[in-house]
Amino acid sequence: MWDTFLYIALMGVSTYLYTINYRVLTPPLRLLAINITVTFVVTVYAIYVWRIEHKENLHVFNVLLIIHYVLYGQFFSKLFDRFFIKRMIWLSTGLGVCITLLLVSTIKSWNQFNSYGSILFDMLISFWSGYYLWRIFIDAKVVALEREALFWVSTGLFFTCLGNFFVQGFMDYLLTNSAPYALTVYWIQELMGFVLFGTFLLALYVYLRYSPISSRR
Repeated sequence: MWDTFLYIALMGVSTYLYTINYRVLTPPLRLLAINITVTFVVTVYAIYVWRIEHKENLHVFNVLLIIHYVLYGQFFSKLFDRFFIKRMIWLSTGLGVCITLLLVSTIKSWNQFNSYGSILFDMLISFWSGYYLWRIFIDAKVVALEREALFWVSTGLFFTCLGNFFVQGFMDYLLTNSAPYALTVYWIQELMGFVLFGTFLLALYVYLRYSPISSRR
């Protein structure tokens, strides 16, 4: 349970810091702040349902997955100027929501972990974050990457979602054929969750430290 408490604490700190600085954030970082806050609130509620009410809570995470599709889709649409790219992001995230809803209505149920929906989500987010990182290098618009907040956000999302994509893809096989390896992979996934919120905090620090006052909204 210590990893759960540490994860919740890290989310809580991220929620607090992004909330108190919300007014000076750019639109993409504001969407990230909303995403972090929603994730924190829903996760705390899911733990309450599980630990206090002693009920199944997987339906809560299935709802959270759909919320993540919408919020991250809006987040990435703010990172690009080309309308075609924005449309592709909206279409892909909308398709992801539809497929996820179809899965929980047919193959899976709301009270089951939707691994297929999670794999699709990780694939989409890793693709769009990787595409953003690629455009940064191609366009050469950013001189000092270490001082660019969205670089750190996209880097954290890229490696975390890419790692989760492979973890979710191999977990069923490992649980059946090699339980010790499955446990090791599980802890790697937990570590990636810590890394993700660590990069979110680093991005906020970089933004507040290096962004010009005039660029803050």
